[in-house]
Amino acid sequence: MSENSFSLGTIIGRSNIVSNNVLRSLTVFIILFATIIMTVGFPDSPQQAVSDNRAFVVFLLLITVIYGAKLYFNYEKIVSTTDIFLIISLGLFLWELLLGKLALLDSFIFPGPAKVFIVFQTDTQRMTEGVVNSLSILFSGYFLALALAIPIGLYAGWKKRLFDVVYPISKTVSPIPATVYLPYSIVLLPTFRASSIFLIFIGAFWPILVGSINGVFSIDPRLINSARSLDLSDYQMIRKILLPAALPSIFSGAMIGLILSFITLTVAEMIAATSGLGWYIEYYHQFANYDKVIAGMILMIAVVIVIMNIFDRIQKHFLRWHPAYGEGENSAS
Repeated sequence: MSENSFSLGTIIGRSNIVSNNVLRSLTVFIILFATIIMTVGFPDSPQQAVSDNRAFVVFLLLITVIYGAKLYFNYEKIVSTTDIFLIISLGLFLWELLLGKLALLDSFIFPGPAKVFIVFQTDTQRMTEGVVNSLSILFSGYFLALALAIPIGLYAGWKKRLFDVVYPISKTVSPIPATVYLPYSIVLLPTFRASSIFLIFIGAFWPILVGSINGVFSIDPRLINSARSLDLSDYQMIRKILLPAALPSIFSGAMIGLILSFITLTVAEMIAATSGLGWYIEYYHQFANYDKVIAGMILMIAVVIVIMNIFDRIQKHFLRWHPAYGEGENSAS
């Protein structure tokens, strides 16, 4: 009798969870469709009116499709996915209602979504060029940092004499923002591109180096002693033992390095560039064109989201053996 009651209670509890998840998911879809209807069916205020609001409608439809796809292909994360998209959908709804339709704030400084998203139609070429230029500089500096910091960090963690030199230097220098070197990098290096790559390299190098060193120190000493008994060379020890075991810490440092690379790139482009996403935002800020400023910010956010998602997928692939990154650790609740 008690077992039947427990089973019934479990079934009811799971049914309530599923019902709540479905209700919250429907709420997101309702808010998104309500925003689309409001955008298409009701005119913007005269201060916020534009000739074409299709770009914003397409964006809303894209968000709806992405949310539906995430629910379909990754249902076990329905709770976190729904929470994120609920915030996004509410923000878009309120943006369209309060600024686009009612114009409660200064329309010059706070443009409505239709005025912002039409920029993606009218200024596509310049924004595309900005994305390409920014990413080429970002990846050049970041991958150079990865290529040098990981082997140096692994070898420094393995060799105590080198560690005694490298680690104190890295702890002292790593907190210094890379943008401190901007004046000299512009003067000494031949082009802005070279100086930007150098700054991104400096910003990403130190956290990756520290992460690699800490990764070696986090390895179980029994694993190191067992490997030593095999009489491996330093190269074999680093490639077959230290690198795989230190990967979680290396990825942590690489994540910090990637974030700092974005920050460094944006600051450098705002100060001395003639192209790129940071330059695009700063350039139109000087002309008080806040439609394009906000459009540039949205584009930058989209680029960051895509790159960080790619990074997460790469990390999960290489750390699929790790309990924190294995399949099935998250479930809907």
